Amino acid sequence: MSKEYLNQILEQEEHADKIKRDGLIESKRIVSEATDEAAALIEKARLEADASYKGTLANANEEAMADYDKTISQAHWECDMLLDSAEKNLDKAISVIVGKVVN
Repeated sequence: MSKEYLNQILEQEEHADKIKRDGLIESKRIVSEATDEAAALIEKARLEADASYKGTLANANEEAMADYDKTISQAHWECDMLLDSAEKNLDKAISVIVGKVVN
């Protein structure tokens, strides 16, 4: 074989080795970028989930307070009705009691 032919083969092997090294560097860069992007997506999802959780909790709290206020209002109304009814019957009850005591 000629020296020129051997030099060409060596150059081609060096070129192939450079392509392999460059490919390895590029693949590491791609993996690093993908890892960074995945971490960013995970953090974004975590923040969105946290915001959604807090929003849902706030809405549930508002609904619970509205239900509580409605229940308390209804209970006050029922107590007022019972009190009115009792006051209306108070004179009648006194008359019945006095009538039984006197007789």
